[in-house]
Amino acid sequence: MKLYRFPSFLSIIILLELGFIPATNTGFYCKDSSLSFKFTGDTISATTLLVSNLLVVPLLVLFLSEYLRSRSASNICLREVWYYYKEFLIGCGLALVLTEVAKAIVGEHRPHFFDVCRPNSAENCTEGQYVSTYQCTVTNYSHYFMADTSRSFPSGHSSLSVFVAVFCSYLIQVRLVTVLTGVIFKYFFISCLMTWSLVCSLTRITDKRHHWWDVAVGMLLGVLVAFYSISIIRKQLHRNSIPRVATSTTTLIDVKNKDAKSEII
Repeated sequence: MKLYRFPSFLSIIILLELGFIPATNTGFYCKDSSLSFKFTGDTISATTLLVSNLLVVPLLVLFLSEYLRSRSASNICLREVWYYYKEFLIGCGLALVLTEVAKAIVGEHRPHFFDVCRPNSAENCTEGQYVSTYQCTVTNYSHYFMADTSRSFPSGHSSLSVFVAVFCSYLIQVRLVTVLTGVIFKYFFISCLMTWSLVCSLTRITDKRHHWWDVAVGMLLGVLVAFYSISIIRKQLHRNSIPRVATSTTTLIDVKNKDAKSEII
């Protein structure tokens, strides 16, 4: 996939997140117990999610797998690392765009909706009655946060973290050597990735920030986008168009060898 698509994805995400693209305004059922939980904050904040999943995890996986594969820090092929990281970023952008579009279309309320919004129509309604018109009476939250209370489906934490786990697990599986050390590292890294994605996903339920089905669909979305991104890479591998460490002319070892030859001549 072309890198120019990532800024396009990012622009759509920002427009949807900031509310420039109108979202569905859904009602609620009076005294709905699934929307009556207290707001307690996030175990894993959005900042932690983005920094860890967009920078720390993929770059650590890529550079560490390259190091273990080449057995030397000086023989790491930066072109190859950049190729996989570029495909990773595009896949992340696609997963987030699909998530944000679904959030805007569905407009599902979060489990703590009543606590954060306290809609005026909820005071005098009959239990089970559907309320389509309401106004939030709470004023100590930002407009963005109030709008976010109706963006529960699907879970962005789940879709992004699962995409990262599946995509990076694939890279580890196909790029690390199969000797005993490589096998141990493979399963250790993959276990860490899967555990992290589960923590990011399941804490959204325990924090009462999402319903369980929001998390389930988010995880499924992350898996599907990861499989799509992996299929793109496999096609490139089949055409043998990805730069290889063995044939690269950009590693430090190649530069040293070239300098040595020039001195002999």
